[in-house]
Amino acid sequence: MDLTTLIFLIFSGLTVGCAVMVLVSKDIVRSVVFLAATFIGVSIVYVFLNAEYLFLIQILVYVGAINVLILFGIMLTKRRMVGEEICETEAKGRWRP
Repeated sequence: MDLTTLIFLIFSGLTVGCAVMVLVSKDIVRSVVFLAATFIGVSIVYVFLNAEYLFLIQILVYVGAINVLILFGIMLTKRRMVGEEICETEAKGRWRP
């Protein structure tokens, strides 16, 4: 087995492992980070297929744009955690003793 086959097998194994961790992870932010690692792994597989244009598009579009869009969507819509105090803007209009 030559070096390129070994490197391909290592990166493809890591890509499949990260894809499984996307499904298994309970925390959505960690799941998005594993999704980014999966996208990077797929782009490295494109390099082994001599498809440099697809490698570049995969990095720019999927890792750069879609993954950041998902993270911003999560951060902007995240509600307060269970057990934390409500903030003053949410408490307006509610009666407090």
